Amino acid sequence: MDAWQRFNPQLLRYFLAVAREGSLSAAGVRLHCVPSNVSARLRQLEQQLDIRLFQRQGQRLRVTAAGERLLPHAEHLEQLCQMAWRSVQEDIWSGDLRLGSMETTAAVRLPELLAAFHQRAPRVNLQLSTGPSRHLVEAVLAAELDAGLIGGPFEHPQLECVPIWQEELMLVLPPAQDADSLAMRPQTLLGFPEGCHYRERLERWVASQGVQVAARQSYGSIDAIFAGIAAGMGIGLLPRSLLERHPRVHLVHYQAIAPELGATSTLLVRRRDAAEHPPLALLLELMRGQSPLSA
Repeated sequence: MDAWQRFNPQLLRYFLAVAREGSLSAAGVRLHCVPSNVSARLRQLEQQLDIRLFQRQGQRLRVTAAGERLLPHAEHLEQLCQMAWRSVQEDIWSGDLRLGSMETTAAVRLPELLAAFHQRAPRVNLQLSTGPSRHLVEAVLAAELDAGLIGGPFEHPQLECVPIWQEELMLVLPPAQDADSLAMRPQTLLGFPEGCHYRERLERWVASQGVQVAARQSYGSIDAIFAGIAAGMGIGLLPRSLLERHPRVHLVHYQAIAPELGATSTLLVRRRDAAEHPPLALLLELMRGQSPLSA
């Protein structure tokens, strides 16, 4: 028997968990086992391969060069197992769909769409998580999400990027303030955490206008951003589609900015090598029916 034939592919589950989580304890939580069990499986895998896959940096475990080479093969095997499982299921309209979205998109674009999706596929367990675009991309690449709705334009060789909605970003200001007065004193920028596409555009806009930045405040809540701007704490950048629907919009003032920074699109990103996923295909079909951009 050749050495590779003695290789146990089940051990790659533990390798993937540690690579994604960065620690034995977090990987144990993901795999529903104790850290010592994860450590033992890793040692077994490294013994079979006769090479180190991780090195410790402080409290974190970092993938070695050999581990980086192994990682795409482990992910591919995981996807093949998913395909094999789905191929024998009688009901393709079941299982899990893990969708990530920007906070504003989840608030404005998704409620009616997800209701329509549930009517068509009521047995699918849809898990929606929100976050900045950069974090969603990382989660899709790590196969932690099946798809993500992010701000564009964006390209990545491993991802398919489908345009879904066009957005117009508006400068949001405290009441009775306009953009012409912003350069008179340093401004505080209010927005979502680092990695947010809209926050990056706000940074580019203030730089283009010569506005000095006094501070940056990050919130995970649309209401918190509205409240801060309404209280005169600073300025923000949000899509018109959200502003036109939000019940607290009367507390702030907003105005358009130049299209080169104000015009943006929402993209659905998914891995090019991902297994066929019928619920995701259905959701994309519903999105396309709702939006002329993706027709």
